[in-house]
Amino acid sequence: MKGNPHATVRLHRQDRSRHRSLRRARRRAVCPVRAGRANTVAAARSGSDELAAKLDGPSLGVRLDVTSETDWADAIARTEARFGPLDILINNAAYLSVGTTESIPLDEFRRVLDTNLTGALLGIRAAAPSMRKAGGGAVVNVNSIAGLAPAPGLVAYSSSKWALRGLMRAAAKELARDNIRVNAVHPGIIETPLAYGPDGNPLVPVDDLAVPRNATPEEIADFILFAASDQARFATGAEIVADGGFTLGPVA
Repeated sequence: MKGNPHATVRLHRQDRSRHRSLRRARRRAVCPVRAGRANTVAAARSGSDELAAKLDGPSLGVRLDVTSETDWADAIARTEARFGPLDILINNAAYLSVGTTESIPLDEFRRVLDTNLTGALLGIRAAAPSMRKAGGGAVVNVNSIAGLAPAPGLVAYSSSKWALRGLMRAAAKELARDNIRVNAVHPGIIETPLAYGPDGNPLVPVDDLAVPRNATPEEIADFILFAASDQARFATGAEIVADGGFTLGPVA
C-alpha cells in the first residue's frame, strides 16, 4: 500500500462464552499479520486497549460498536489523528445466534444482521473517504462457509453472510475508480474451543474432508494478509475460500 499502511481490525463482543472464544481466535488470526510492519488500530466493543498492547509496532486501541455510525466516525477520526489516512480495513465482527427459519426470534435475527451486515456497511462507508486521501486501500470482509453453503439451524447467521457477499461485490464495483479493493475471505472450521461441544466432541466432523483437520488461526491470518496486501492488487470483488475442502463435500 502507499505510505504507511494502517489496519483497522474489527471485533464485536459476543454474549456467550464460546463466542468469546471465536473473538480471541480472530484476534490471533488478524492482528499480528502486519505487526511490526505497520501502524495498527485494534477496534473492539471491549478490550481494545488490551488487544492493541499485545501488538508489536505502533498501535492504537479504539472502542467500537460496529452498529454505531458515531463510533465508526470516531474510530476513523482517531486513526487519522494518530497515523494519518487509513489504508486497510478488516471487517471481522461477527455475532451468531442459533435458530431455524421458524424458531428464531425476530429481534435476534435483526441483531445478527445489524452486526454482521450493517456493521460491515458502516465500516466501509466510514473508511472509504479516508482511503481516498491515502490514494486507495483494501477492504477485507471476513465471511464464512455459512455464506457459501446451507447452514440449517443458523438461519440468521447464514442469511447475514450470504448478504455480506452482495455488499462486498457492490462495494468493489462502486469504489474501483478510487483504487479501493474489496475482497472476502471465507474461513472453514478453525481450531478453537468454538469448534467443540460441551462434551469435547467436534461440532463439525472433518475427518472426511479433503484436508482432514481444522484450520489454525494463523493459517486464516495468512489468507487475510494476502487479500489486504499489494500481492492481491489485481483482485477485487473476489472471494478466497479457506475451508480445507469443506464446500467440496466428503472425499471417498
